[in-house]
Amino acid sequence: MMKCGRCGNLNGSEVVFCQFCGTRLPVEALSEGANARAGVIASNRSTDKMVESGPVASPMAAAIRVGQQQVGFRLVVVHRDGTDGISYNLLGDQIDIGRSEGDLLFEDPHLAPRHARIVASLTGRVLTPLEGRNGVYVRLRGPVDLQDGDYLLVGKQVLKFELLTDAERNLRPALEHGVVVFGTPVRPPWARLRQITPAAVTRDVFHLTRPDLVLGRETADLVFSDDEFMSRRHAQISFRNGRGHVEDLGSSNGTFLRLRGPHGLNSGDLIRMGDELLRFEIG
Repeated sequence: MMKCGRCGNLNGSEVVFCQFCGTRLPVEALSEGANARAGVIASNRSTDKMVESGPVASPMAAAIRVGQQQVGFRLVVVHRDGTDGISYNLLGDQIDIGRSEGDLLFEDPHLAPRHARIVASLTGRVLTPLEGRNGVYVRLRGPVDLQDGDYLLVGKQVLKFELLTDAERNLRPALEHGVVVFGTPVRPPWARLRQITPAAVTRDVFHLTRPDLVLGRETADLVFSDDEFMSRRHAQISFRNGRGHVEDLGSSNGTFLRLRGPHGLNSGDLIRMGDELLRFEIG
């Protein structure tokens, strides 16, 4: 166990940052494995300069640092009421985030042992999901094209977007014993949303037939009246030129899209992993 010099709380031996106040723990108190993983910055007592401990940096990382000082970043915990919590000041070529493995750990059962990774690139920091069950979500900053199989987080709703095949879009009336089945006439859908529950099963399926569909808590086409995290008119899904699009409508809590792969981060990006909401900041 390691005692934080700032808040006095005890942390596990593999923790790089205090889980109570976010302060980096003293280098000499960290285990050899934790130092190597985080690329912790230590003081070289003989030259009084800042040097990087741990394994030799990659050629890419070395190129990033040629002629310039490495720029750190922060991950700020955002509470459900929108206020800021702990701020983690991070510096290194690679930071792993997870529940029990990595450099920045959260006691969240929705996280994998090693859930996501942030690495340095020539253009900035890149966030990559390492877990395929719950994934990593980033808040939308503008309209985004949807792909078949994309996951959206709207309020507390986890919705899977699925495009329909030609056969599903153009279903013919059923014929039973030579009699055409009588039923409600419907428009042919172009896609559907599956509501995914914590039991990993589909609860409701919503077929999208209109070119524009608004999701919200009250005045919307698809209403989730019991979701207190959803705005009255929260997000819109549209169909244009044979493609689906999603756009946040200025909601209070935002609309999040699950990452399909590596994602270049911009300062101010909001990242959702399990129950953790983190804001990425440069410097």
